[in-house]
Amino acid sequence: MRNSDEVYWSTSLPKDHEALQALDAYRHEWGGLSRAEATRRLLIEWHKLRQGQPIAAWIPTVSPQQHATNVGDKQQIAGMAYTPKTSNSVARAASRVLDD
Repeated sequence: MRNSDEVYWSTSLPKDHEALQALDAYRHEWGGLSRAEATRRLLIEWHKLRQGQPIAAWIPTVSPQQHATNVGDKQQIAGMAYTPKTSNSVARAASRVLDD
């Protein structure tokens, strides 16, 4: 259900665009967020950074080994390693923290 106090819009990128690959890597690191939710979070994080507010508490832990590997079901896109979907409840909790 849409909230009348919120603004909604849609967006798109070419299927082979580097930014789309980066967005997919980001959303997978955060437990399988939707592209819309990942885009919303990135905008909130960018805004907080511009205001000088830290966001480190919300950044997922990615080990140096994950950045250096490309084994099995792990993939490396635009220098960012990610693993398959983890927990949407973790992603939802992190999103609520960002909204504050």
